[in-house]
Amino acid sequence: MRLLRFALAGDGSAHVGVASDDGVAQLDGLQAESGPIAAIGQAVAAALADPAELEGAPVSVGWDEVAFAVPFDPGARMLCAGANYHKKYPLGGNVQAPAQPVYFNKPPGTLVAHGEELVRPSVSIQFDYEVELAVMIGRAGRHIDVADALDYVGGYSVLNDGSVRDWQRHSVAAGKNFYRSGSMGPWITTVDEIADPAALEVICRVNGEERQRASVSEMIFSVAEIVSYLSKVMPLEPGDVIATGSPEGTGGSHDPPRWLVAGDEIEFEVPGIGVLQNRVIDE
Repeated sequence: MRLLRFALAGDGSAHVGVASDDGVAQLDGLQAESGPIAAIGQAVAAALADPAELEGAPVSVGWDEVAFAVPFDPGARMLCAGANYHKKYPLGGNVQAPAQPVYFNKPPGTLVAHGEELVRPSVSIQFDYEVELAVMIGRAGRHIDVADALDYVGGYSVLNDGSVRDWQRHSVAAGKNFYRSGSMGPWITTVDEIADPAALEVICRVNGEERQRASVSEMIFSVAEIVSYLSKVMPLEPGDVIATGSPEGTGGSHDPPRWLVAGDEIEFEVPGIGVLQNRVIDE
């Protein structure tokens, strides 16, 4: 099942729905076992509890009426694991694997949706891309064992952890959180369609040229290990999103570097989940 947030022409609010080939079944207000659905975190929790509960909703909106929104709720937490693939860039030299996940946050305003424009900031030319698997929590939990952690995952999406590399040397938070520098989407694919996240791949293409490709199995810390670790820091809630890190191949890893410029068309793909498409503009 593909769950999304979307807007309609002339309607400033975001809605929640189930995507199909024919269009979108709007879920706002649908009475699930846990109560009326008003947010994608609630929809993911309902789908995790009983996928059939949402699958029967009728298509009510055609694709020509839909504008994608970032598929996580305003106010939900974006939790990120950095340095989670074996790679030299951007750390350089003989990179040692971290002893535990490297955790940071993304605030609201950092991400845009599928089809929206990424903004290259005016203060830097070192604007870079990073394809990642995103994980949405579907069940609340605290101090979760690694062996049980995937039971708390409700779905997966595609993420671009856009980075401004010279500002990243100021701090991780500065380089990772520029306004409209990253993206996520097009939707959340629920766990009933993903047997094993380690079997997935992450792929990035810039102007049709493949730049990144890696198996999720190459991550230093697995999805389950990251979920377990973060659950010890804080109680996890349905709708929380976890970014799991990006492999080698980003623009800064090339010699000379291949930074993003206005007009670049980028595809971020996780086969089995979807393709996230964005275009770069200058601030």
